[in-house]
Amino acid sequence: MAVTGIIAEFNPLHTGHKRLIDEAKASGKAVAAVLSGNFVQRGECAALEKGTRAKCALMCGVDTVAELPVLWSMSTAQNFALGAVCQLHRLGTDEIIFGSECGDTYKLKTAADILGSDEFAAFLAEKVNGALTFAVARKEAAKALGADASVLDSPNDNLAVEYIIAAKKLGLPINFKCIKREGAPHDSKCVSGDFVSASYIRDELSKGNLAFAERFMPPVLHGVIKAEDIADNRKLETAVLAVLRTKTASDFAMLPDIGEGLENRLEFAVRAATNLEELQGQLKSKRYTLARVRRLILSAFLGFENTFFMKPPPYVRLLGASKTGLEALAENATAAVTKPSQIKALGAEAEKVFETECRATDIFTLSMSVPLEAGLEYKRKFLKTEELK
Repeated sequence: MAVTGIIAEFNPLHTGHKRLIDEAKASGKAVAAVLSGNFVQRGECAALEKGTRAKCALMCGVDTVAELPVLWSMSTAQNFALGAVCQLHRLGTDEIIFGSECGDTYKLKTAADILGSDEFAAFLAEKVNGALTFAVARKEAAKALGADASVLDSPNDNLAVEYIIAAKKLGLPINFKCIKREGAPHDSKCVSGDFVSASYIRDELSKGNLAFAERFMPPVLHGVIKAEDIADNRKLETAVLAVLRTKTASDFAMLPDIGEGLENRLEFAVRAATNLEELQGQLKSKRYTLARVRRLILSAFLGFENTFFMKPPPYVRLLGASKTGLEALAENATAAVTKPSQIKALGAEAEKVFETECRATDIFTLSMSVPLEAGLEYKRKFLKTEELK
């Protein structure tokens, strides 16, 4: 059975996401989604626990939902893409569909070919050694080699380029299809017809405004999200600062995506800062973006290290499926698991990734409006669409 794949956070799932799911289902294939874990790529808690987001995806027509482990979901665009594309391949995906600001698959593929080349890597290394952020250096190097660098200015296009590069790097025979993004721009605070940005919905959820969120969510999800489900980064602030004050520069040097002496700067800043905003401000610069700084801070807090950085995840954990999804899994899936015991049987690397996931979830649930006891990853039930309400 052929499978179309979606890479998503569904943070939370809104009308724009539903449009993407419907486009994927129009192919007549089973639809698989790889869903970010409880900490997301922008370097913060997800608005909702991944089990709730998986339930929403299944209720909106996704046939199979698998998680992107937190070591990949809260990481650089390159590592995020590598992990997600690998997971979809293991689910039998032969096509990945995604939203795009430019709406031009050919333009994105052309940019990916240039950015994935050895010549580009050499140009980039030269640029990064200057006083530029990685993003700016990447754009300048791409432009110098003839790519339409404008695609790197838009978040969805930027990630799409990384998906294509990841598939090529892994040697995977995956086709890519984009649909042009409609409605409000990414991270904007405006309403455009039936669409708003996910960040606007998250802001309103953090204020307890469920009515606003539901206005821009598919009707089938109305009533699914409860006030007690909503997470808030601020509830972890003191804990983050406390843990970071116990660490040294040598501890920080083991983090993913750190270098150029940033570990020393982080150690100094941690001891001087009295709140997270202050800490982030001391680290942010022209070279180090706020998203990168947030990821480094949370990575240190959660105990991440660089062992698995830019490597494929050792397993694909399934969160739920429809009958169609189960049929597709039986025919196509590899390295797929649903139970902790199955992960442990895969060896030490898989067990280490799962232990990190458990630790991250135990901390995440303390950020929820109604905190949960530890051990959720061991109690998590596989969701079946037909049993959802």
